[in-house]
Amino acid sequence: MQQAILNLNETKMRQLSGLVDKSNASHMELNDVLPWANGIDRTVAPKREDHAWLYGTPYWEQLTPEHKIEMMWVENAQTVSGFVWLEEGLSPLFIRLLHAHHGRVPETIRDYMMVFCKEEIVHTQMFRRYLKLANLPLYERPQLMDFIEELVTMHPAVGVLCTYLMEGTAEEAAMRQDGPGTEPLTRKLYFEHHREEARHLAFGRWICEEFFENLPPQVRGQIGFLVRSYMNIVVPLFTFNPEIQKYLSFELPFDVNDPAVIDAIRRSDNNRRVNDERYGPMLRWIKKLGLTPAEWDWFDGPGQMPQMPAAKAAEQPAA
Repeated sequence: MQQAILNLNETKMRQLSGLVDKSNASHMELNDVLPWANGIDRTVAPKREDHAWLYGTPYWEQLTPEHKIEMMWVENAQTVSGFVWLEEGLSPLFIRLLHAHHGRVPETIRDYMMVFCKEEIVHTQMFRRYLKLANLPLYERPQLMDFIEELVTMHPAVGVLCTYLMEGTAEEAAMRQDGPGTEPLTRKLYFEHHREEARHLAFGRWICEEFFENLPPQVRGQIGFLVRSYMNIVVPLFTFNPEIQKYLSFELPFDVNDPAVIDAIRRSDNNRRVNDERYGPMLRWIKKLGLTPAEWDWFDGPGQMPQMPAAKAAEQPAA
């Protein structure tokens, strides 16, 4: 084998081998993973009320109880749609990275990346079936997903990092919103997904921590700018996405095209609390890797993917 382009220390490599074995021993079966025949009760909220996008703002109290329930369901559709688009895009990314670096990825890491691809395909099928059963919309494919094409040109650890951040963002939104009395099939959907997704997130953390340990400061800074730009788009969308108006049966009591109004909603005290609850550990992890200034948060930055040379600079960083 040529010099490895991805690696883990001996302890982590053993742990990763255990994750491969666990996946092969127990994996999701689409027809059996959820009690599909039970249907979905959309009169019951799919998530905690305090995780509703408008909760804690004056607009929330202007909605009827029926509209509040409807809005939470359509918000939930965005979370599910996010998983659909992410997981349909990330599996081809891993395959292309393995092809591009054939002979430079240790067998155990290669095996896990293939496990990742297999599981993500079934996850996508499950989420699409759920949307259809619940009569919920599939949100438009985010333009941000075009960024995956750029990841193929980068060092594969950058692809793993962005995968971790993409999936971690959606996963935290899905798992943290659960609470007493939420709709049963929805709760089980996210729980069953998390059983496999937790392994994927562990893999991503391990690879990134190993990679960034000895990375030159210049390359670390370039990748950090990429990470900040990405997260400045994604976290606000999970806080409020104006696209929701297209799928509601009623008009929201504000102009979804007014940037100042949307910014105020996203920065409400409740949404800041929810974002800290969901993404605080991830933010602290990013800072620990040296990818952001200590004072940076999700709403500081350009809010658009940069056209930058970081991809090429990160392609072959010093070991």
